[in-house]
Amino acid sequence: MRQVLLLLGLSLAASCTTRKEIERPDNEDPSVAAEQALANLGNPLLANKGDLNAVNVSVSSSEELEKIDNGSDEELIWTDADHPDAEIPELTEIFEHKRQGTGWQSNMSRSIKLARRREQPLIVWFHDSVISPRSNALGSQYLTTREFLDWADNHAVLLRLDSGASQDDKRADNAPYHADSINTLQRRYGLTRKPSFAILTPHGKIAARIDGFDGMLPGFIIELKEGVARADKEFAQYKDRLAERGFRNWTSANGGRRIFAKLMRFDIDKGVVYLKESGGRITRTKLTHFCHEDIEYLQKQFPSKRSEKTSAEAKDAL
Repeated sequence: MRQVLLLLGLSLAASCTTRKEIERPDNEDPSVAAEQALANLGNPLLANKGDLNAVNVSVSSSEELEKIDNGSDEELIWTDADHPDAEIPELTEIFEHKRQGTGWQSNMSRSIKLARRREQPLIVWFHDSVISPRSNALGSQYLTTREFLDWADNHAVLLRLDSGASQDDKRADNAPYHADSINTLQRRYGLTRKPSFAILTPHGKIAARIDGFDGMLPGFIIELKEGVARADKEFAQYKDRLAERGFRNWTSANGGRRIFAKLMRFDIDKGVVYLKESGGRITRTKLTHFCHEDIEYLQKQFPSKRSEKTSAEAKDAL
């Protein structure tokens, strides 16, 4: 009995700590809080599921980007030492741009990762399926139609956070997030109504907000698509700044996928390339997995020891 009470006490303490971390002080600038919410919150929405210590990061400078890389093996994707030329599932997923599910997602961490991989804006729909008829109407009239989902598949990643799910007796047990946590996140994004929408760039900056729906569907569609276009523009500008710091597009051998990343290291002897993506993830793969142009680029940047030796021998002969 004492053990049960102790565990319950620890659980309540952990819950209180998590809630405290995601609440915004009264004197905090809401616009600043909204800009940083994605980076600071990690996974506070999880309803006793997953890792509450996980942290999602966004960066705006090379200095911030360097701080992300702590050199831990957990952030690296390693090839199989016994089969170095074998396909690497993680990189295949990145290179071939696999679709990990289309339509409205319900998992925040998964959606953030998808937005980064696809380099697409993230549309966050703050929904309440229980007490918001306008949000339900907007969903049935447009947001869940084939027309919209086909458009979104090529332009954005979709995340629906339904605060009503955890309040519904039939769905509460399967609700991924608590209503209070969803509402807290919504306020940190500077939104107050249901439905409302936050449109984020792939690196986590809020590009547009839509707070409420007045029933005028054509105007809403224009506002939503303009917000996505704004997010694309801001991310393109962000990439331009990173390009000045050594980031470039890397293409797979079959030409099917590109990664925007910075070369961190090239092991010439083993033919292994280390890249850091704009989100901070480090990948390690074989030189042969890249296209011919990228291989030539690396060979020019890092002449092989064999070539250097041959040149030296030629000079000695003269």
